Amino acid sequence: MGLRLKCPGCNATNPISLRVCPACGRSLDNLPPEQRVYVIEPLGAAARKPSPPPSAPAAKPAAAAAPSPAAKKPRAPRKKKA
Repeated sequence: MGLRLKCPGCNATNPISLRVCPACGRSLDNLPPEQRVYVIEPLGAAARKPSPPPSAPAAKPAAAAAPSPAAKKPRAPRKKKA
């Protein structure tokens, strides 16, 4: 059996050692007692990744059309004036 903490934001079950929910990014540290919900799961279920909540939005692909500012070529050094 494994003890897990249910995220109050997205209801994903997480190991109690985590400080941030990997599914939604909410802090699990310093939760008030009324928001701490513990779940006991079989050991095989604890080894799996927490499933995202059913209402979680799908990840959007990054826009490849616009180049990022970091992708610009560096400028040539300026010539010193005499």
